[in-house]
Amino acid sequence: MARIVLMTGAVIWLLGGIVGTGIAAFETNWLQSLLPPLAIDIEALGGALVAMALAMVAIGLVHVVVVTGLHRERRWARSAGVLLASVLAAALLGLAVAAVSSAVREPPYAPPLIAAAVAATMGTVAYALAVGRLARELGSESGS
Repeated sequence: MARIVLMTGAVIWLLGGIVGTGIAAFETNWLQSLLPPLAIDIEALGGALVAMALAMVAIGLVHVVVVTGLHRERRWARSAGVLLASVLAAALLGLAVAAVSSAVREPPYAPPLIAAAVAATMGTVAYALAVGRLARELGSESGS
């Protein structure tokens, strides 16, 4: 189950990074039209989007490395998987809380923010389950 969560995470993070790069390259004006008024110009918005997209690709690649290590039964991969999933569970929980509080402050944007909160909460639960599974595997290895 942990491997499925991490592989699914790899696909989602990599696709998110690719889509984000595409939006930064071709659709920054469209993105700006969806957002509330910003204190930054369109070039800064595009630059921020590229930075986020590259970070998402990097996170996706880390998932691939960990899943590959798990497939090869490398002990380091279980430890790395616990760390990766723990950090992402905490980060996604924070994003879910931020989305809910933003939805309360900005009612016109509530529907997409609530959808984002639900997605982030689902990710939090999935990563937390992966942490539990990988931690049990690590514990059973050390007990043998």
